[in-house]
Amino acid sequence: MKDEVKFAWRVLPIAVVIFLIAGLGIGLWIGWMVWPVQIANVDATDLKPSAQDEMIVLIADTYAYDQDLERAKSRLAELKEKKIEERVAALAKKSAAQNRPSAANLAALAIALGTSDEQIALIAATVTPTPTLTPTPTEPPIPTLTPPATPTWTPTPTITPTRTATRRPLTPTPKPVPPTNWIPPLAEWPSSAKYQDASGSVAAGQKYWRLVKAMFCDLKDKHEYCRDLPGGESGTSTYIMLIDANGARTTAPLIVTKPDGKTATPDDIGIQKSAEDMCNCNYSFPSYGWLIQIGGASSDKMSGLALPQNYHVRYFLTFQLVTR
Repeated sequence: MKDEVKFAWRVLPIAVVIFLIAGLGIGLWIGWMVWPVQIANVDATDLKPSAQDEMIVLIADTYAYDQDLERAKSRLAELKEKKIEERVAALAKKSAAQNRPSAANLAALAIALGTSDEQIALIAATVTPTPTLTPTPTEPPIPTLTPPATPTWTPTPTITPTRTATRRPLTPTPKPVPPTNWIPPLAEWPSSAKYQDASGSVAAGQKYWRLVKAMFCDLKDKHEYCRDLPGGESGTSTYIMLIDANGARTTAPLIVTKPDGKTATPDDIGIQKSAEDMCNCNYSFPSYGWLIQIGGASSDKMSGLALPQNYHVRYFLTFQLVTR
């Protein structure tokens, strides 16, 4: 009897340990396999800053593809930041410093959101290499087994040689360049007016700003081209309009270079106007005759738009973002 009691006391701790290990294993199996923890309905504001940055990069890449600014704004609004354009611009600079391919798309999105930083315009103008499609090599045919004349247990395989595929890079075909509508013809403009066509330096498939319409309103508008346009007969300003490939109003930074090579500041030319402005334009400023171009991509240029003999004249330039 005493031996049985001693045996029971010796077995009891072992049994307890076995049951504890079995219970722990069953609990882990239920927690990991049967009812795992699931996280759902997480707001963008709950993400880590690094995850939010990755979200902004994805939005910028999508905008570069579909040019849907309203959709991009809607998705950025989920981050609930008042000055989201500053965060996008800062992320563009950081990505450019790290030579990341997303830098140009981030800069373009920042410009579309209203950023006028010259550094951002230079980043957006960086040409992203066009990927070259590599043809898939032709797979060799299945070897044909040809038995010899004398029956044998081991057939001799005959391999048919194949031709090696020749790689030919795909080169985009340049699109026709939209003509500039000069009103009146450029020959009737002041002799100081100079136009520089950028299409010759733009690679096929790349976007650039094309001057598609240019209007000169002479003294007292004797041709009556500009009767209903801003400024009136006594106006002396230059007006800049920006449109996208579909002809709708768009936004981009304006780059104006003074004769000394310095870039004009907002104090000289003002800031980009809203769509509700009475001039129905993106920019308007006095006609100094300085060099004018649009940032964010390669651009046609116009200079010498001054006041001939101090007469009151006006200029209206429309730039369109087109693909070469």
